[in-house]
Amino acid sequence: MQYLRLYSDKRGESHFEKVSIEFDEADYRPPAPLLYVSHAFQADGFQFVRLPSGWTGESIRPPKKQFLTCLAGELEVTASDGEKHVLDTGDVVLMEDVDGKGHKTHVKGTRECIVAVVPVL
Repeated sequence: MQYLRLYSDKRGESHFEKVSIEFDEADYRPPAPLLYVSHAFQADGFQFVRLPSGWTGESIRPPKKQFLTCLAGELEVTASDGEKHVLDTGDVVLMEDVDGKGHKTHVKGTRECIVAVVPVL
């Protein structure tokens, strides 16, 4: 599995990179059969957010590092370096650009966008 990482460099410019998650076989929930699980991220909450069709946010910097998972609709995220990614249902981005220029976010199409946000420590 992969997710996008959105981060700021030392000059404050935000960039994307693809990150792969490793899954290891584990006795995760006995007596269930063995499963494959990833590293456990420590979380600081969980929220659903509804963004109306056409909504645009300029120069957004998340208050803390957070995972955003697109649950419905399409969300276009543009890093300050100009690279764009359109998040669709099931896509995940780790937003770490808490400093610097931030990013632009725009809801594409005529449907609203529903996301799940999980701040991580």
